[in-house]
Amino acid sequence: MQLNCLFIIKKMLQHLLISLLIICFCFDFTNAECDRVETKFGLVCRCTADNCDYLQEPNLQNDTSWVLVSSSKNGLRFFPTKGHFGAGSVSNIEDYHSAPQSHNRQFDADAVMVDNRNSLGKIFGFRQTSVFSLPKTLEKPSASIAINRNKTYQKITGFGGALTGTVAYLLDKMKPELQDQLFKTYYHKDGIAYNLLRTSIGGCDFDLEPWAYNERPQNDVNLSNFTQLDRRDLLKVKQIKRLETVAFIDDLKIMAAAWSPPPWMKTNNDWTGYSNLQPIYYQTWALYHLRFLELMQTKNITIWSISTGNEPLNGVIGWFFVHFMSLGWTPRNQAIYLNDYLGPMLKKSQFKNVLIFGNDDQRYTYPTWFERMNATIPGSLTYLDGLAVHWYWDDIFGPELIDNTMTSFPDKLLLNTESCVGDKPWQTHGPELGSWERGEQYIKAFLQDLQHNFNGWIDWNLVLDERGGPNYVNNFVDAPIVVNTTNFSEFYKQPMYYGIGHFSKFVWPDSKRIDVKVSSRQRTMDAVGFQRSDGVIVVVIFNSASIPQDITLNDSIRGTINVSVPPRSIHTMLFK
Repeated sequence: MQLNCLFIIKKMLQHLLISLLIICFCFDFTNAECDRVETKFGLVCRCTADNCDYLQEPNLQNDTSWVLVSSSKNGLRFFPTKGHFGAGSVSNIEDYHSAPQSHNRQFDADAVMVDNRNSLGKIFGFRQTSVFSLPKTLEKPSASIAINRNKTYQKITGFGGALTGTVAYLLDKMKPELQDQLFKTYYHKDGIAYNLLRTSIGGCDFDLEPWAYNERPQNDVNLSNFTQLDRRDLLKVKQIKRLETVAFIDDLKIMAAAWSPPPWMKTNNDWTGYSNLQPIYYQTWALYHLRFLELMQTKNITIWSISTGNEPLNGVIGWFFVHFMSLGWTPRNQAIYLNDYLGPMLKKSQFKNVLIFGNDDQRYTYPTWFERMNATIPGSLTYLDGLAVHWYWDDIFGPELIDNTMTSFPDKLLLNTESCVGDKPWQTHGPELGSWERGEQYIKAFLQDLQHNFNGWIDWNLVLDERGGPNYVNNFVDAPIVVNTTNFSEFYKQPMYYGIGHFSKFVWPDSKRIDVKVSSRQRTMDAVGFQRSDGVIVVVIFNSASIPQDITLNDSIRGTINVSVPPRSIHTMLFK
């Protein structure tokens, strides 16, 4: 007995020592500046195992103080400015200006274009940045922002990204120290404080090959070969546990979604193409989801939510141009599956608290999809806790579709669950490293969704390679972080990363959106505001104009702030 106690004490001391070493050596965060690297598309911030830029939570000294955190096309990256209400003067936010500097190395990166030209050549070159002041005589447009913290809207669930098979593969090739930097830069509070993570049940389009559990034996309704996690999921489990450790996150919310069952369950017996789930396998497909939850639980991985399936229209109309894993659903069939199989099975299991999100497809399916489900089986939507939306055609289909849906189903959570750029035929297929324009696409989309009652946002791949992959269908796209695969010793944080971070870092879970009204004659200013659980007001402000703008911000309690912001810039204002 005494030996057992000594053994336990020894183990506890070992774990304590390991934790102290992690704290001392891995988390000596300061407000380190971006290691700027200029590309032909713009600016990226380079991170290595030893160096990466972070920003600690700004300290508000008293009730009259404020902090403005700024990023800009010219090169500001989470640059903090401090001030006080009632100061009277205008606070000018100085911008960066790039100036050439000699360099002794370049980084080769390919970007796959729609005209099938290959390498764009050597697009990286080091540059030094210097601060300059805008001419005093330049006439600037102005805008006013009125904040009424007494009028509130939706509560925020959080923000995150996806751990796909591709991401897991790339992470596994990085040195552990560089993996840690990536986990921290996304999920640590001094990074951009993600708290959501999406992953696939089986394979997805960002894997090295299509795959599912229980591919053999076929026609196996009891899933006799689905008794342990696949090696690819075991790798993800290992990475998730490391993420939680180094990012000090104990409330990670994981969403899981299936792209396709094994082909024998489908009407076309194939991974892709026009398909439906054979009705005789509805119960088996529900069991498939439950088995995944059970096996992840044995590895101490708790799944927060699942969806009814990724992009159901890919197997109905999207198969003309989508050649990766998919499963087609109609609203009628999905209502039957949800109401008679998946919903009851989950709610009668030990996983009754796992949330179910519906649709997991594009905005243009709203609200018709749910109306037809409800018409098929009235009450079937009671099994849904939330609605999941992808952003890929939001430029064409307006947010009123979301508004109409939430009017009919106001009790549902609403999340954007997938987004990336570079997917359209007219876009560069793959990264445009340093593109501020792509960052602005995210900023505009975040502003619009949050203004229309979204509870949060989950981006697509956490990291991709220089081509925007790899994956089995060469479906190259962009990502907020791109890794250098020539040495796997550095990665690059793009403007997209900072654009997302201006929301995710400062708008904590359980924050409530508050009323913000913007008056701008030029319509080049937009904003959204929140009140956090600690009482701090957070206002995200976007200047899309190519010239500086003066802003008068008036809070219903604190009064007025006057700031001048640089062109093409995003800012997060914090005050009590």
